[in-house]
Amino acid sequence: MLKNNTSIPAYTSYPKLFAPYKWFKPLITCLLVGIFYMIFSSIVVLITIIWGAAQGVNIMDKLNVSYDALDAYSPIGAFLSFGNIIAFLPALLLANRITHARPFSSYSSSRGGFSFADFFKSFGPALVLLALPIGIYSFVTLSQKGDVRFDVAGIIFCIILCPLQCIAEEYIFRGLLMQTFGSWIKFPAIPILLQAICFAAMHPYNIWGIIAAGSMGIILGVCTCITKGLEASCALHVANNMTTFFLSGFGISSIATSVSFMDFLFPIIFCLLYLGFIVLATKKFGWFSKVKKDDVASFNVNVQA
Repeated sequence: MLKNNTSIPAYTSYPKLFAPYKWFKPLITCLLVGIFYMIFSSIVVLITIIWGAAQGVNIMDKLNVSYDALDAYSPIGAFLSFGNIIAFLPALLLANRITHARPFSSYSSSRGGFSFADFFKSFGPALVLLALPIGIYSFVTLSQKGDVRFDVAGIIFCIILCPLQCIAEEYIFRGLLMQTFGSWIKFPAIPILLQAICFAAMHPYNIWGIIAAGSMGIILGVCTCITKGLEASCALHVANNMTTFFLSGFGISSIATSVSFMDFLFPIIFCLLYLGFIVLATKKFGWFSKVKKDDVASFNVNVQA
């Protein structure tokens, strides 16, 4: 049994430890993820169109809109907005099952799968170090309260779907992409940077927004490498997005494609504070050192059998 975080295999290069690994297999997995994502995403859109038609809502108006016109506050809007990203999870699960290059749990961590204990342990500091300061900042700088866009059902959908959307992004960017780059490139800094660029490119912001998303991607990537798993990065991502959507849904702030320098700087400072805490918790307090199972050994046994 591995006794500390330093003896756990590196997260970025973890795929190379599995017997069936070939350099091209991550490419095949990525290609299959793209294909399956298009299928599952189309199903989400189709369900939403049927749902909207039954309620007299034209869902086509909600497709391909910028953040300024984003509706994630009604049940239909939340299902469409979040569901389109959540579709990456079954796409990755199915693609990995077809390639059978490694267990799905290896995307979660090199400690033997996703630990909900580590996630909730990290979520508390994320709320204190990021969500609370952003909430206070939004109240202090509030010049004019906007309309409340939530209804009760919308709040429930947001609480359920927003965390799943964040976790799906972590599995794709800090999981699949960062580990794919890490299986090819020896130095972890390069996979961290490459996945952060991909992460930033996914967000339709102005220049400060792109820099903010890229910086957030780097912080999440470093967090994942240090803890050798997705739990702490998922906790930060969920805390950030939940705070953003709830502040916007209650008219306290807004989500827009145009991001100012202060809108970029303020959250990044508190994300860095969270990262500093995670480093301290890992190095000094022994967080993220518990290994659930040896994925490599169990997978090799299954393959050989």
